[in-house]
Amino acid sequence: MKNSVAIYVRTNGTEPELLCDLRRIVEDRGDVIFGTFIDDATIQGKGKNAAWRRLLDSLDQIDQIILNDPGDLPGRSSVGDVLLALATLTAHDVSLVVGDIDTSTGASAVLDLVAAYQRAKIGQAIKRGQERSAKRIGRPAIPATVRRRIAATLAETGGAIRATARRHNVSPAFVVSVKKSMAPGSSLLAA
Repeated sequence: MKNSVAIYVRTNGTEPELLCDLRRIVEDRGDVIFGTFIDDATIQGKGKNAAWRRLLDSLDQIDQIILNDPGDLPGRSSVGDVLLALATLTAHDVSLVVGDIDTSTGASAVLDLVAAYQRAKIGQAIKRGQERSAKRIGRPAIPATVRRRIAATLAETGGAIRATARRHNVSPAFVVSVKKSMAPGSSLLAA
């Protein structure tokens, strides 16, 4: 028996390759696509879960919902949010599929989904916090002038990695990355 499957995606823009991949997964299993529901992740406030609500209105016609990421499920990051959504779906005999997690297979799949949901939501919160902060996270960028000087030193010394790193006060790994970019015909030494 073919399942009627709804695809739900929460995106920051149009990502047609993501939808094509999810459609292909459904069609490869021999199931029928009921519809595609897309929410824009950039919307905040009243309309942010409009497609999810439309999807919930049509649960009686669906056997399964497929998601790309567990973080696409609406809610903050609490276990209660995902369990509430699962209770609603279970009441309508609808299973949820996220990657290799299928809630119709039992309680362990539900626990896997809850854990994946929490990881995804925490990751999203961290990214939002990083975007809001004005500070750059990670090592500062090394100027192009320093890159060119390192390339010139490598050319002079015949590729002495550690000596070049000490001379320019950079890590040996950075010198190696500059050396790799010095392929024949590279414009690194030209400027």
